[in-house]
Amino acid sequence: MKQPLSMMLALFLLTAVSCRKKEEGVPKPEGGPSSVVTPVVPERPVSPLTPMESIKDLDAKVEGYKTGSKLTPEEIEHNRRLKEEIIRGTFDIAELCRLALAGHWEPLSQAERDSFVHLMTSLLERKAIFSKEQIKGEEKPYRIVYREEKFLDPEKKRSQVTTTLYVPSKKIDLNINYHLTKGEKGWSIYDVIVDDASLVENYKFQFDTIIRKNGFSDLVSRMEKKLKEMD
Repeated sequence: MKQPLSMMLALFLLTAVSCRKKEEGVPKPEGGPSSVVTPVVPERPVSPLTPMESIKDLDAKVEGYKTGSKLTPEEIEHNRRLKEEIIRGTFDIAELCRLALAGHWEPLSQAERDSFVHLMTSLLERKAIFSKEQIKGEEKPYRIVYREEKFLDPEKKRSQVTTTLYVPSKKIDLNINYHLTKGEKGWSIYDVIVDDASLVENYKFQFDTIIRKNGFSDLVSRMEKKLKEMD
């Protein structure tokens, strides 16, 4: 499923797998845990921020990302750590995976779910691309307008933050909606909708296509292979 230009210019471009692959041999059986090792990650502190404030805080963190063709080893390491902090501390990857796998999530064991979430997290840390990396050539190539915050459920555990990203040099403006869920540590993003293109729906299409053809284990194998290719 080819991602539109709007998704490439959004705050994040998150692509983990591709469903374009020549089928080989007999389909693999369902199930099978990932071999990805769970990293030790510092505990996320409790955040008192509102949904809107959480998105503003995210944007402020992204501003600290270093760009340029001649980054020092220290700047490269800074970028790696910042991206890891944002992916693990700002996104609810477990909820993203649950929604993206849809009906394929329930049959999985808890160990398989945990392993898949860890694998997805590792991939996103490598493949997530900030808009600051995509749009270069200016000190401040874009500006963000924060428009609305609203709750999506009566319990006020899910919310939507509406923003618009303007890129003057390219005469582009993108409507970006963030869907967040409230946990013990605060608000976390589980979906990003850019001009009606949903991150979760994009993954759901890819995952379902692969699993229906060759099983869950084939999806895991493809993701593990892609992760190794990025080493």
